[in-house]
Amino acid sequence: MKKVLKTVALAFMSAAFLVSCGDEDEPAPAAPTENILQGNITTQTLDASKVYTLKGLVYVNDGVTLTIPAGTVIKGDKASKAALVINRGGRLNAQGTASNPIVFTSAAPTTFKNYGDWGGIIICGRATNNQSPNQVIEGPTDFTTTSGNGVYGGTDNADNSGTLQYVRIEYAGIAYSPDRELNSLTMGSVGSATTIDHIQVSYAGDDAFEWFGGTVNGKYLVAYRTWDDDFDTDFGHSGLVQFGVAMRDRTIADVSQSNAFESDNDASGSNNTPKTTTKFSNITVMGPRVYSTSNNSANYVQGIHARRNTEVTIANSIVCGYTTLVNFDRYNGASRIKNNLFAKHNSPANNAASFVAGNGNDTTGFYAANFWGRKNSVSNIYADTILTNANPVQAASGLGLTGAVFSATTGLTESFWTSTTYLGAMGTTPSTEWAWTSGWLQWDPNSVNY
Repeated sequence: MKKVLKTVALAFMSAAFLVSCGDEDEPAPAAPTENILQGNITTQTLDASKVYTLKGLVYVNDGVTLTIPAGTVIKGDKASKAALVINRGGRLNAQGTASNPIVFTSAAPTTFKNYGDWGGIIICGRATNNQSPNQVIEGPTDFTTTSGNGVYGGTDNADNSGTLQYVRIEYAGIAYSPDRELNSLTMGSVGSATTIDHIQVSYAGDDAFEWFGGTVNGKYLVAYRTWDDDFDTDFGHSGLVQFGVAMRDRTIADVSQSNAFESDNDASGSNNTPKTTTKFSNITVMGPRVYSTSNNSANYVQGIHARRNTEVTIANSIVCGYTTLVNFDRYNGASRIKNNLFAKHNSPANNAASFVAGNGNDTTGFYAANFWGRKNSVSNIYADTILTNANPVQAASGLGLTGAVFSATTGLTESFWTSTTYLGAMGTTPSTEWAWTSGWLQWDPNSVNY
C-alpha cells in the first residue's frame, strides 16, 4: 500500500540497464495487423494473428467476457496510460500455453520499453475484503463508486473473474500520484473460482503482484526486476500461493522502500475482518545482495515485511540478499513465518542482526522455527548468482534441497499444495520440478519485436 510518486525517475530511466538475457529463438510476428481496444468493450474473442493496442482505460464490464487465445500480443499505450480493467462481473479468459504464451507489453519501440510504460491489468471481483463491499482500487480518478469502475468487494468468495494462464506482463505499473498507483497485476476481492497460474511480471513500474482482499489462489508466479514490492497482500486476502520467484536488480528500487514480501491487514493495522491470512509456500527470493554487496540501491529494505497486524504465512521458502531479511513490524502472533531458509549475502557474516522484531515481538521463536545462513553464503544455496542468467535453481548440494513440511506445523494442510522435499520454487532440475525451461518465460523483453 505504501507508494511514492516515481514519474520523474521513470521518465528519464535509460534503457542501458536492460541487458540481453532472453530467448533468442522467440520469433517476431510477420507484418502483424494492429487493432485498437478502448473504452467499454463488448464480449469478444481476440485473434492471435493480430496485435492489439490498449488505449486509455479499457473496461470489461459486468456480463462481458474478453477471451484472449494463446499467442496473442496486447500492447499498452504510454501516452494514454492504458490499462485493462476487469470490473465486477466481467471476465478475462486469457489462456496461453507453455509454448505459446499471451503477452501484455509496452507499445514502445524495441529497445525503448521501460518501467511504467502502461498501467497493467486490474481485476475486480465480488469476494470479501475488510474495508468495504464497494471499495475502490487505488489509481486513476476514473475509478469511483459512482461510475462502478475499479470497484471491488462483496460476499461471494467463490466468485469467478476468469482465467490467466501462461501470461507475461511487461513494463506495467503507473504512478498517478502518491498512494494512487497501478501495479502490474492488481487483484481486488478476486474470488477463488478465478484461475491465476504461470504469470511472469517483468520490469514492474510499481508492485509486481498485489492482492487487496479476496480469496484467489496462485501458482508459478515470477517477478523479475520489480521496482517496488514483489508480493504485496492487504485488506484481508486469504488465498494460497505456491511456487514463486522474485529476482531483483540491485540498482532499481522505490524511494518508498522495496521489499520482496509486504503484508498488512490494512493501513491502520486494525482488527478488521477478514484478516490478511495469505499463505505462501515454495517461494525463492533472490534479493539485490545475492548479485552484489556493493552499489545497491539504498531503497532496498526487507525481504519480508510482516506489518500492521497481518496474519500472513510464509513457509518452505528461501529468502536471501536483503540487508534486513525479516522485519516483524506490527507482526501478529497468528502469523507463521517458519521452515524457511535465510541468508543475507555472499559472505560468512553473522546474519542474526538481519532480523528485526518491532513492537515487543520476540525473535527467539522465529529462530527456532527457521533455518538461516548465519555462517553460510548464498553461493551455498543457489547454483548461479548472475542476474542476467535468470537461473534460480539450487546448487547441487544446496542447503534448501530438503526440509519442506506440509502439515499443521507450517499451517499448510489444504489440498491445494503440491508436496515437495525442497524449499523454494525449485530444486536442482527445473525441467522436472517446475516448467522453468518450457519456453513461456522471457528475460529480455526489450529486445523482442512483438
